[in-house]
Amino acid sequence: MKRISLALLLALSLVPELKAQRADAVDAIIRDFIRRRNIPAAAIAIVRRGRVVKVAGYGVANLELNIAATGHSAFEIGSITKQFTAEAVMMLVEEGKLTLDDPIARYLPDLPDEWREIRLRHLLTHTSGLHDWEGDSAFSYRREYTTEEFVAFVARRPLDFTPGSRFGYSNSAYPLLGKIVEQVSGVPYERFARERIFTPAGMTETRLRDNTRLLPNRASGYVDQQGVLINGEPLRPAILAPNGGVVSTAADMARWLMALDAGTLVKPATLALMMAPTRLGDGSLFPGGIAWFLGDVKGHRMSVHNGSTVAGYSSVVYRFPDDELSVVVLLNIDRFDAVNVLASDIAAHYFRAKGAGTSR
Repeated sequence: MKRISLALLLALSLVPELKAQRADAVDAIIRDFIRRRNIPAAAIAIVRRGRVVKVAGYGVANLELNIAATGHSAFEIGSITKQFTAEAVMMLVEEGKLTLDDPIARYLPDLPDEWREIRLRHLLTHTSGLHDWEGDSAFSYRREYTTEEFVAFVARRPLDFTPGSRFGYSNSAYPLLGKIVEQVSGVPYERFARERIFTPAGMTETRLRDNTRLLPNRASGYVDQQGVLINGEPLRPAILAPNGGVVSTAADMARWLMALDAGTLVKPATLALMMAPTRLGDGSLFPGGIAWFLGDVKGHRMSVHNGSTVAGYSSVVYRFPDDELSVVVLLNIDRFDAVNVLASDIAAHYFRAKGAGTSR
């Protein structure tokens, strides 16, 4: 009952914010930005001091049908999915079913000998040395891979470095973490994510993408081909879901951020660990933790994660703990760093408003 109540409270907290909102300076910033950058649609969420202050959509979610984007339009969020997979792992750690120093070979059979020193923390923090499958043109988005086939594909290349010695972002790690979640929990990754994360957080509009399912309120993804927008790649193998397979809305991403802040899913101490720098083999610290990277915007300390997909989407989540401010931006096109520029512009507006002593 406690979890159900928390989910209801999180969902109800959005009700006033999802009604028609009075136009403000943020609307002008976003509309001007997507016009100048030729971005079909954007959806944003702003969470401040534990409440949603803005959820909105702009532009056209589907160019063929001329459907307007809203805060309920569903976008692929790409690698932000890694946050949910990491959350699942850390839940199992809190339950004593895993430790961060467990070798992955304990849960995945028949791994290459070269992978025997890879620990769970290495997968979570991109310090495993696993070669990134995205860098191999032989990988097919239009076939399915078993776990064994995926391992064999990644293992065609030697480790890029000794596990734990340095940072190297690799999309090969999180599909394996998804399989470990399944092995330890005894349920499919999708079910674990839905029952243990999405439902308790009140994220009723979030799900894993599936090549066969219809998706309500889907925003179409687009790719710029020499100045002409075309549809993005529609297919992806299921094994990649824990790495980049979540589809969500601005409204639900606001609920995700509030669930994190409220300690609904993992303990505050666990979240702090996930957002702490990673110590490398030489003793130095890398400014990234578990599914979060660390930085600043205009001198304001933040944690961040980006996402993009071959289907034509890009996204970012910024959290500014000192300012009690979080910003989500979802786009249905990937225009290099546009999603970060827009999120930074939105955050800067709220920093200025705070400095001027306004409530927004």
